[in-house]
Amino acid sequence: MAQYTVQAPDGQTITLEGPEGASQADVIAQAQKLYQPKTEATVGQFGETGGGAAVGRPQGINRTNILEQPRPLESAMAGATKSFVDPLLAGAQLATGNAPKINELVQRLAKESGQYQEENPMAYGAGRIGGAVMPAMGAAKVIGAIPSFAKLNPYLQASAIGGAVGLATPEETGKTGQPLYQEAAKQATIGAALGAPTPLLGKLADVGIHAGKSLAEPFYQGGQNLILGRALRQFAGNDAEKAIANLRNAKELVPGSMPTVGEAAGVPSLASAQRAAIGSSPIATNALANRQLAQNEARTAALENIAPEARVVKYSNIREEVANDLYDKALNVKLALAPEDAKIVGELVKTPAISKAINQAKENAANRGVDIADPAGSMRGLHETKMALDDQISAVKAKLEKSGTGATSAELRSLISAKDRLLGFIEDVNPAYKEASSTFARLSKPVNQLESIAKLAEKSVSPQTQNIYAANFARELDKVKKEGILSKQQLARLEAISEDLQRGTYAKTAGAGIGSNTMEKLAYNNMLQQVNLPNMLRRRGMAETAGNILARVSDVGYGGANKQLTNKMAEALLDPKKSAALMKLAGKAETASHLTPEQANIARILATQAAQNMIKGVGNE
Repeated sequence: MAQYTVQAPDGQTITLEGPEGASQADVIAQAQKLYQPKTEATVGQFGETGGGAAVGRPQGINRTNILEQPRPLESAMAGATKSFVDPLLAGAQLATGNAPKINELVQRLAKESGQYQEENPMAYGAGRIGGAVMPAMGAAKVIGAIPSFAKLNPYLQASAIGGAVGLATPEETGKTGQPLYQEAAKQATIGAALGAPTPLLGKLADVGIHAGKSLAEPFYQGGQNLILGRALRQFAGNDAEKAIANLRNAKELVPGSMPTVGEAAGVPSLASAQRAAIGSSPIATNALANRQLAQNEARTAALENIAPEARVVKYSNIREEVANDLYDKALNVKLALAPEDAKIVGELVKTPAISKAINQAKENAANRGVDIADPAGSMRGLHETKMALDDQISAVKAKLEKSGTGATSAELRSLISAKDRLLGFIEDVNPAYKEASSTFARLSKPVNQLESIAKLAEKSVSPQTQNIYAANFARELDKVKKEGILSKQQLARLEAISEDLQRGTYAKTAGAGIGSNTMEKLAYNNMLQQVNLPNMLRRRGMAETAGNILARVSDVGYGGANKQLTNKMAEALLDPKKSAALMKLAGKAETASHLTPEQANIARILATQAAQNMIKGVGNE
């Protein structure tokens, strides 16, 4: 490396190393880069570089962390700082009449911030907005804590907030004393004027936002889900939350019979909406009709499974085999009556019901080729008499059931009483008969239960369609309950079928009718509801004319979307849990789309500040 010697401006000689053949001009240029005069940066120089407020003071004598031009981040930070300290400075000015030190600080910050704004206007503006948020939030909380303020008209509220924002704007032209307060009053008046229309502007913005969203919603999955959820909530009315809870807890009462929304929600208007969906499109009609068919098949299968014919035959055969053997042994016992027993028999045969049964017993035995001679004198005769009484009791029960006059009568009670007296006597004189009788009764219980259920099914199920008639089923189940012969498990299964049938009936009959046209225009109606167009037009007497025009437009713009949504609504109505989720989603979206009073106040403060800063322009910036 070659060595070169140059002389600095202050007379100092500097020796440098460099490449062979370097020119004198190259060496001097390199020396100038390495040598910097040791001068201390002043506050004015620091402010002029822009960035001092953002990154700090100069470091050391010969170097600073200041760039010649502020970067966007520095400008953003300067803007945020300005927005944050402005209300504090304005308050200090009003409290002190803009004392010299306060005035000097305000004007210096205004000058420096102007340099940041000029270099990076967009970054600076973003910083101003960001820095204004926290003070605005604090002010909104204070405002919300004043009950009397919340009762004011929204436009008066907005005007008052605007006036307060005007007062919170510092005076940057150096006015003090009376001129300062006059300027403050002027800014408060401007702020009140700027703030007053913000509620109206907010409503217009809200309408515009909702209109834009509603126009796009029918054409993407998330938007369609919102439309379906809103429609379901609208159909449910004030019972939307009740419907959501019921739909979430919807159960299969009968295996294979999945409930629909109209059946499970417990809200009449949703049952009506389901009926409207059935008639709105072929796909919806088929989907809901197939579900109803599956439900009917599941209910019929469940009923048949409780008392299948094979099970009835099985238990009947067991009863006959066991009981017949026992009865044969008991009836072969020779009857030898003590005098007192003979007296009892004599009194029994005089009872009209037993006397009639004795004659019937002789006839029955004769028809079978058996001569029982004196029925009161043998075990077989007494048994045949008891069987004849059973037949009489059954005949009276059938007559009462057919006439619908009730399950009992004086005649029936007298026959049962006569039978019980006769049976009690037979069992007293023949313990083997008592064993056969009690065994027969025990084995008859499951047979009677199954026969009772089979009879219920016979009177409730259509032989042609195999559908269960809900009204018939409920009536027959009530009769079976009164008999008191079924087990708790059997009753529970029958009651589940009955409840499932009632849900189906409810879905077919509950609620006032909702026109299929409503279901066919879900996308179009969603748009109208989201921008509140029907009410806006009605208030202006334009509803009918505008409605006709919009209906024609909707056929073009929303025809395909309406059909798609109608079919998706049918799918949702088949799935209670899905419908509950859609309704919940729409409810959350509805809540999120409306500002709280505190959020509205924050928006008014920020909007008024932005408008006021624009009007003040060069004067304060």
